[in-house]
Amino acid sequence: MVSWNIVLGLMVMAFALPFIFLGGKMKLIRRRASEEHNEVKQLRGILAELEEHVRRDQSLFLEALGVPFLLMRPSGRVVMANQKAAHLFGMATMTNVNLLRLLPESELRQVIQQAVDSTEKVRAMVQVPRPEGERVYRVTATHLATREKHIGIVFLDMTEEHRTQVIRRDFVANASHELRTPLTLILGYLETLLDDPEALNDRELSERSLGIMRRHADRMARLVADMLMLSRVETPDSGYLKCEHFDLAQLAEDVRLRLENLASAQQAQVALDIEPHPFDMQGDSFYWSQVLFNLMENALKNNPSPGLQLRVSAGLAADGTRHICVEDNGVGIGADSLPYIFNRFYRADKTGRIKGTGLGLAIVKHAVEAHGGSIRAESEPGVRTAFIITLPPDCC
Repeated sequence: MVSWNIVLGLMVMAFALPFIFLGGKMKLIRRRASEEHNEVKQLRGILAELEEHVRRDQSLFLEALGVPFLLMRPSGRVVMANQKAAHLFGMATMTNVNLLRLLPESELRQVIQQAVDSTEKVRAMVQVPRPEGERVYRVTATHLATREKHIGIVFLDMTEEHRTQVIRRDFVANASHELRTPLTLILGYLETLLDDPEALNDRELSERSLGIMRRHADRMARLVADMLMLSRVETPDSGYLKCEHFDLAQLAEDVRLRLENLASAQQAQVALDIEPHPFDMQGDSFYWSQVLFNLMENALKNNPSPGLQLRVSAGLAADGTRHICVEDNGVGIGADSLPYIFNRFYRADKTGRIKGTGLGLAIVKHAVEAHGGSIRAESEPGVRTAFIITLPPDCC
């Protein structure tokens, strides 16, 4: 007879073998599941890295555009924008910003609303107030062929171009006005002399008429010469500016001698205080001669009364910076005129008593800036008026 112990053992084994087999299978499944979980985890990490790379590359691309750019939905909500766009709208970031809800009524908001309402490309020039001053932008809004119908908007800063156009327009208008007056007078006297033969026989009338015509012709010639000079110093890259060594002290002395007759006639005292001597400078000596001449002549012409004290000084700072000052104790410049004296054709004297083209100080400013320097004016009427020029060590 078979032993019951053997039978019992066989029965236990028959019962346990499936569980042992299933246990092995479960371990295998758990191991594979763990491996797959790790693989999924790794894939998620790789995906996150790829998404981060995409975001970083996208950000770099947007910043590399160099101009404000944003992408928004038709609802006005911004999808992405670069930092220049955020700066334009005065924000640190534009994430989840709705421009149509945020922006107050303005030209910029009207253009954005127009871009949303239209299915065509929208182009417009808008003026945007900024803390540093008003800027002019050309806005281009384009509908993109995406599922959500995104709108891409590019802002191109046209402030300088707009300002240049305004300056040119005003310059032409002012120049035409300044030339019209002497030209009209010359033509008038010519008609008088030519239409009346007897007038030519009147020596006194002829000489007086010719003298007036000559003065106004000289005025026109100087105006044209000043306009040409201003055009040249405004474009230093044109090759007109030379880079040469010269002595500012000697240059100032030459200018003083040129103005000596005018100064003597007005009983004005002109002093030069330039140290060290020689005062070495780099730049175009011709234009620096014009700078000193215009500033000194301007002081003398605006102060014809006797007793004017005009002083030209220059000094060298420890870091090589040069300072030049032309100052006088004359009538001065009113606070309301001081911000505009470097503008073309601007005259602080509204009486017409002071003759000139109105371009002298504009030439001075552009000549100084063309050499890398800056100029400012200070005035306490009746006490002191000074034009102060600052030049970097290397101003050529």
